[in-house]
Amino acid sequence: MYYMLGPVLCFVLLVNVAKVASFKRVSVDIGKNVTIKCPLNYTRDVMWEREGKKQGTNMNMHVLQSGSLFLMEADRSDSGIYSCSRENDVKDLKGKVNVTVRTPPPPLIVSIKPSTILVLVCWEVNGTGGYPIIYFTAQYRLAFTNDSWIPISPNHIMPNSRQLEVYSLRPNTTYEFRMWATNQLGKSSISNVLATTRGQYPEIELARHLLKGADKFDTRWWAAAVGVVMGTLILLGIGTCVLLYQECRKPYFDEDEPEIIELVPNIILNPGFEGPSHRNDISPDENSNNETPIRLNNNTVVQPQNL
Repeated sequence: MYYMLGPVLCFVLLVNVAKVASFKRVSVDIGKNVTIKCPLNYTRDVMWEREGKKQGTNMNMHVLQSGSLFLMEADRSDSGIYSCSRENDVKDLKGKVNVTVRTPPPPLIVSIKPSTILVLVCWEVNGTGGYPIIYFTAQYRLAFTNDSWIPISPNHIMPNSRQLEVYSLRPNTTYEFRMWATNQLGKSSISNVLATTRGQYPEIELARHLLKGADKFDTRWWAAAVGVVMGTLILLGIGTCVLLYQECRKPYFDEDEPEIIELVPNIILNPGFEGPSHRNDISPDENSNNETPIRLNNNTVVQPQNL
């Protein structure tokens, strides 16, 4: 008995698969015409039907003589699965086509989280319409007025963003915000949201808000942090004092070279002074009786007296 059920189940599955000969997808932009060919490749005697809707309810759907389905000025409601089959066919074979009408993005789901002088605008995307979203746009103004809309920077918000902040608002004031998404077919329907900023805190409530949780703060951690900082400063001060002391104790010159230091002023004061070794190089004067002149330290030459 169990052995017989296996072939029967396989036969039933094969029959169900055979009833759907083929399945394909077709996309069309909203407002455009599209011709859909039946996947069964029949040229005539083809019957089309829209799954989930009664035949004849769609006035834009026409069957051509070639057996193809013609959709004129496709609308959002034309998206769905269409099946075609040959009339009076005993096998009951069907070809299915999934038609997708590409449209501008659907409306965004926008929420506002207000504070005193700023709000956080958050939004969710409920589909793209068939094309990727290029950017978002957000604006705001005072509620219940006819003031001009103020654009929220940046004017073209990145498509991967999902929140932004609006600054410089007035406390306890109601604002109206609106947003939309844009793809290559256009922009979505505008989503409007009202939000009221919070009132300013009085000084007592503000101090209470700032000191919230101070009673649970452990002062030992604060004392430990102060001790670490003070210890670091003391070590830096001691190191600085040691370096200054070593610099003060360091001599300015070596005691083994006093003559070099004394010679420098003599050279500066007497640029023409060449030392005692240069005296022997002066040639004798013709009237000096072989006596050499004497050069003093002040660069004055004294000639010997002629006899």
